[in-house]
Amino acid sequence: MNLLQALSVLAVMITALCSAFGQPFVDAVYKVKAINNVVYGTAPRYNGASDTLRMNIVVPTNDNTVKRPLIVWIHGGGFIQGSRADFQSLAEIWAKRGYTAVTISYRLGIHGGVFDPPFAYDEAELVRACFRGIQDVRTGLRFLAKNAQQYGIDTSRIVIGGASAGSIIALHAAYIDQQDMLPDAIGEISDVTRAEGTFKRPDMGSYDGVLYPDITTPTVDVVLNIFGALLNRSYLDNSAFVPLFSYHQTEDPVVACGEDRPYHTIPLVSANYPRMIGTCAIVEELEKRGIPTSQYEAILHQGAAHEVHDPAVIDKVAAMFAAKYISIPTSVAESDEVAFDPGSRWTLHTLNGEVIACNVTASEITTLPDGVYAAHEGALRCIIVLTNGCLNWAR
Repeated sequence: MNLLQALSVLAVMITALCSAFGQPFVDAVYKVKAINNVVYGTAPRYNGASDTLRMNIVVPTNDNTVKRPLIVWIHGGGFIQGSRADFQSLAEIWAKRGYTAVTISYRLGIHGGVFDPPFAYDEAELVRACFRGIQDVRTGLRFLAKNAQQYGIDTSRIVIGGASAGSIIALHAAYIDQQDMLPDAIGEISDVTRAEGTFKRPDMGSYDGVLYPDITTPTVDVVLNIFGALLNRSYLDNSAFVPLFSYHQTEDPVVACGEDRPYHTIPLVSANYPRMIGTCAIVEELEKRGIPTSQYEAILHQGAAHEVHDPAVIDKVAAMFAAKYISIPTSVAESDEVAFDPGSRWTLHTLNGEVIACNVTASEITTLPDGVYAAHEGALRCIIVLTNGCLNWAR
């Protein structure tokens, strides 16, 4: 990562930290309990069999509230593998922050060609897998809305997020609306013929699914995109843009940060996958559309892996971004004109919450290693940046 890229990432992190440090829904402070294997419906799989849909729900136990923001996490796995259990620990962290946190299962599987998945029979298979995931997530949201009182959910504050295939589903579930044309691939299309038999590909119906038709699908307020992608730029045409936090490594070999086919580094596999628009291309599109930068944040890490290079920090920054949109405003009087008093004594934390210095003055702070620190002195909260022994700070 060059200096300019490092400063860009640092600016994103400082912006998020300054706006949300000290707010609720960021620090993991509550005790939690998990309610696992909650059935939210049944639906047909890609091969015609029936699938039972389940979710795990994690709730705080000592937050003294009856209506919390909801976050739904969607696991990855290339639409063919993975489990809601993969995100159980993440759901617990977000529940400790004050959310009702859900990790959800969705229908997995695609038809392969001559070889089994990840080889795909044709481009329609990934599109259909994505839309099954959209249907399942939106069905899950309606189920949770129907049972909001039981699980302590405020349906006016909803975050959805995922990684890889889960993020592809999250992005589409957040942005596709009634004005968007459905892809031809989700209608009735030609059969799949393999050695073990012939499989029908019937019309999949609405992207909302068919369960809980009496419940309106709740509006998504924030989407967290961890190396995901969109099938079509037109899905960003919503009249109301959903605030978006994104993370992607710039040379991701599985889901391209720009525009390309999944598994683009393995042409034999990628040939039957549709082109998709990754985070780098999404950011360029948002810039072209003039979406205010206050509505989205992207950390584009210079790397070539399909993973998060620093999960704890990226998760914290994502939590701070989400908190800006789901926190209930309070009437706390504060001034942005408070000067940094050199004589004040501060407590400093790393971004992971570890206390590294107590009761230190500005001159003592400058002796610490270069980096970004959260600091507090009495009621004053700020972010301190140390560079070559120089101290900068921001509310």
